[in-house]
Amino acid sequence: RIPEGKDVGKPVKLRDWQKREICRIYDNPHGTRRAILSFGRKNGKTALSACILLLHLCGPEARPNSQLFSAAQSRDQAALLFALAAKMVRMNPDLSNNVTIRDTAKQLFCPELGTLYRALSADASTAYGLSPVLVIHDELGQVKGPWSELYDALETATGAQEHPLSIIISTQAPTDADLLSVLIEDAEAGHDPRVVLAL
Repeated sequence: RIPEGKDVGKPVKLRDWQKREICRIYDNPHGTRRAILSFGRKNGKTALSACILLLHLCGPEARPNSQLFSAAQSRDQAALLFALAAKMVRMNPDLSNNVTIRDTAKQLFCPELGTLYRALSADASTAYGLSPVLVIHDELGQVKGPWSELYDALETATGAQEHPLSIIISTQAPTDADLLSVLIEDAEAGHDPRVVLAL
């Protein structure tokens, strides 16, 4: 159910463009390694991210004993996606019976599958020694310059997985030299069919 706003409590109904982009990610005949969804503010980026997260935590995309992470540049930003996903869990009896919410650690845990989600931020040194199967990079457009330690650490950590998925959901970066702009330019070049781009 929709966790907040004017339609709070109503069933989630994806917009046509959201359905289209989700199909592009999960129905890619090459398999999707990275999806970049860049669009303006107030278009439901965080809610869409929360739905994708729950899909991998306890839905049909869940892999037993897998690690899932969201990454943001600040603790406050990192808390937004966790808080929204936690509200969705609390509002749904099926989810709340199967997912444990750990508010202080910003974690969601599905005991039956052993799947664990955790929100990370760039101002915490916790991105090393992980092995994520899913990473959601929240507002990567806030990274100034072509490199981010958190982004690099998480992307490198996915190498231990057979089919990892990274999803970048963000507004545009301020300059062409910033990390998100570099990733978009590379995706536009079409070198890797496993990269999905939506602008």
